[in-house]
Amino acid sequence: MAILTKSGRAAIAASINQQPIHLAWGTGDPTWESAHTVNKIFTSNQIELDHKPVKDESITQADTTFIAGTDYSVDSVMGVITRFPNGNLENNATVTISYTYATPPEPITANTLLNEVGRRTADEVLFCVGNEDGDLITPTGRFKASSTPTNNLFLRFTFDFDNASNQIIRELGVMVGTSPAHQNSCYPRNFFICCDVLMGANEYIFEDK
Repeated sequence: MAILTKSGRAAIAASINQQPIHLAWGTGDPTWESAHTVNKIFTSNQIELDHKPVKDESITQADTTFIAGTDYSVDSVMGVITRFPNGNLENNATVTISYTYATPPEPITANTLLNEVGRRTADEVLFCVGNEDGDLITPTGRFKASSTPTNNLFLRFTFDFDNASNQIIRELGVMVGTSPAHQNSCYPRNFFICCDVLMGANEYIFEDK
């Protein structure tokens, strides 16, 4: 079985470290995390919702609230509700379903944000190793800077309060290999760069929503 060794991961991190790195902001889709209430009929024991993925589903009929796991199951990824034959829901019954259209995962083939508004160059890029006393604090633990390449990169970005201050930011992405199309004093290192003034290959290596 082929594996990517720790030294191989360090080599990849070293290659990324040699390129321009940006953190991009995007507005995404305004319908992400939106609430919906619909009336649907169970057909062949199933209901397909109008969105996927979904979360926070509830099913009612008049004053009755049905119980997930007892009366029905939910495939949240596909947005499909299945009635249990031994539950309290009847086939062909009309029910009211409330749910939230969950933020979908980014496709592995994506190379851009859905709706980018701008990006900043990394202030700091460091090789690092896990260390419980390290001064680099992340959501997944503490790290310590390393003077030699490792399989971990610590990236620090600083955004100003006025960057995209009139936008709702729903997505983030780390981009590698792009630079401002015009290299002059108008584009200092930490200028909030709009996506229409970028040039070069755009390698989208990390996404968060």
